Amino acid sequence: MTDETISDEHHRQVDTWLREYVSVGDRRVGRSGPVCPFIPRTLAQHALESIMRHDIHGSSESELAEQLRAEIIEFGKAGRPSQSSGVVLDSRLIVMPCMGPDGWKRLDAVYDNTLKDFAVESGLMIGQFHPHCDERAVRNPDFRVSVAPVAMLAIRHMAPHDILFLHHSAKWFKEYNARFRSHFQRGRIRDSLLLSLYYRGCERHGLPA
Repeated sequence: MTDETISDEHHRQVDTWLREYVSVGDRRVGRSGPVCPFIPRTLAQHALESIMRHDIHGSSESELAEQLRAEIIEFGKAGRPSQSSGVVLDSRLIVMPCMGPDGWKRLDAVYDNTLKDFAVESGLMIGQFHPHCDERAVRNPDFRVSVAPVAMLAIRHMAPHDILFLHHSAKWFKEYNARFRSHFQRGRIRDSLLLSLYYRGCERHGLPA
């Protein structure tokens, strides 16, 4: 089997996961609609770029952090479209099919220890996925929502709904608030959970609502 054939197979595997899992409803998520509400439209508009990185094995935590930080920087170079203050569909998926179980553990570690802070400071959001990923759905902590056939890192622009993931940390919340405070002031956010998390975050972190 040639390298090209292997790469094609991994692309098919990821595409199937995106279309048959991420893009469809799953009651275990704890809400209606697709697992990721934005992926169907993102795929339809060809706004998701998948990059196959067979060279990333995750054998070194420091090397893995450096490689993925470079991918985040590269994605961020284009900047956020100036006309958009809400959801930007442009996103990137770094696929690491040669990474094994030890690498998956290191991926979790660098995500928690350095990468998420770095991404949020840049106005970006990331998510890690792999076969043993233990990330849980916001509305159902019993559901491991980020299990995927191969290791991946998703990168996208921060969006208003990201209060779901950023309200706990003062540092993350301040980055979020700097970008989306006006959405709440103008009544553009109507989801009761998002509103509750935002106003509780303002109170917890000492910021005006």
